[in-house]
Amino acid sequence: MKMQDKGLDFKHKEVINITNGKRLGYVQDVCADLETGTITSIIVP
Repeated sequence: MKMQDKGLDFKHKEVINITNGKRLGYVQDVCADLETGTITSIIVP
């Protein structure tokens, strides 16, 4: 699996606040540091 494909696992997943159980929406995009392979942000509209 290529590094660029790993972020796609998050797309269209539902994001839920674990503190209060509120549904925040679905992941629209993922930003990552390509040098380290670390996800830097997840975009939820």
